[in-house]
Amino acid sequence: MGKYSLIKFISDFFAGLGFIFTITPIILYYFIHDNYERYIWIINGPYPFSHFGSGPFQLFMYLSLLIVGAALIVISMILKRVKKK
Repeated sequence: MGKYSLIKFISDFFAGLGFIFTITPIILYYFIHDNYERYIWIINGPYPFSHFGSGPFQLFMYLSLLIVGAALIVISMILKRVKKK
């Protein structure tokens, strides 16, 4: 019983983290670009904030967060499938 409840907890935890990582790029985009003064304040900061003004860096960061989120969701689904067997 304990083994299956631990697997369910880990699976749900990975699903939650995956969801958070998947929606983070949208929230981060609006946080950075919502206000012009905040955008200037962010890109005048130290690394990595100074690179938030460049398109390739933002694309890399957003895609990385999406890939990690999708991988966590897939791992969660695999763990749920393993639990059923």
